[in-house]
Amino acid sequence: MNKLLTFLISGLIIISSCAPAKYYYRQGDYNMATYEAVKKIRKKPEKTKIIEVLKKSYPIANQADLDRIKFLKEQGTPDVWDEVFVRYSALKDRQAAVKTILPIRYTGGVVDFPQTDYDKEIVAAKQKAAEYFYVHGQKLLAENDRFKAREAFYEFQRVKQYYADFRDVDQLIKTAREKGMTHVLVKVEDNTIFKLPNAFKNSLIPQDLTPLNSEWVEYSNEPKSNYYHYQAGVHLNNIILTPASVKEREYTESKEVPDGYEYVLDASGNVMKDSLGNDIKKPKYKTTTCTVLETVQRRDISLAGAVIYTDLQTNQVVKTVPVVAEHYFENIFALANGDLTALPERVLNLLKNKPLVIPLDLDMIFTAGDVLKGVVANALRDHRLVPR
Repeated sequence: MNKLLTFLISGLIIISSCAPAKYYYRQGDYNMATYEAVKKIRKKPEKTKIIEVLKKSYPIANQADLDRIKFLKEQGTPDVWDEVFVRYSALKDRQAAVKTILPIRYTGGVVDFPQTDYDKEIVAAKQKAAEYFYVHGQKLLAENDRFKAREAFYEFQRVKQYYADFRDVDQLIKTAREKGMTHVLVKVEDNTIFKLPNAFKNSLIPQDLTPLNSEWVEYSNEPKSNYYHYQAGVHLNNIILTPASVKEREYTESKEVPDGYEYVLDASGNVMKDSLGNDIKKPKYKTTTCTVLETVQRRDISLAGAVIYTDLQTNQVVKTVPVVAEHYFENIFALANGDLTALPERVLNLLKNKPLVIPLDLDMIFTAGDVLKGVVANALRDHRLVPR
């Protein structure tokens, strides 16, 4: 790390110690050398060495683009026009930058580069590049392949970069998007011994599935024939319901409570006096007791299953995510017989409770379903299908 830091600092020192234009020229980046020279000359026109850098770098940068354009045109393939457009645009932009400081008068003479009109070449390359992407996109789309449709979509987007309203490219983009989407059906499969109602099964699927979508994957719970590529099946495999349980426990609570006062007696049985002649008294306590009958009503349920992603084209399982939800009903109440002052606060609170009707099977299932709903939503979110 220290060596790398030293290297980077050394590089910065080298660049800052000499003009950036000279640095880029020595590195063979004649385009950057030209732009840096223009920037420097604009601030300090008398910089003779920087002017000499511009005189060398500008023609070299231009010639490199022209040579590349010539090579691309000689290739004769239709996919070259995007780069041809970029190269001509670079020539125009570079010329425009240099033009802002022309003519340059200095001790070595006058610098004034000839101007070239690149507009026709740029327009022609732009048209041919857009045409290439348009035609190539159509060919890809015609293959009726989901992944080729995505390539077509990006080709049509390139057309839009050149022309906002090129022919019917907007409609083609829409078509490519539709054909390139991977559609995932979210469906609940009941594999339990219970005949679970549709209302329960439908409640397990998030109402809004759009957060699961990505650029090329779309989730839905609406069945459509020959439409889906994958299924995210929420499989309910096992429901464990314990029988209703009622357990009683009887116990006694006791407590020492104040019960007035009593006189303090001496060894002879006489009431003792304090220094003022008053009788000495002390608090008196008694033990109170209360019998408690505490009752616990309880019932437990466990829902177990999995979110299973299946490739509907091959019927192969591609991913399995276990899901479990647990819930219990519990009600504790108490009856008391005796002196209530002997009871602690916990038991006093239980006296306020009443016996309840223990939920039936379907009630327990629906309540646990609310828990499972969140578990399923998290499983779908955390294990979304990657675009393919």
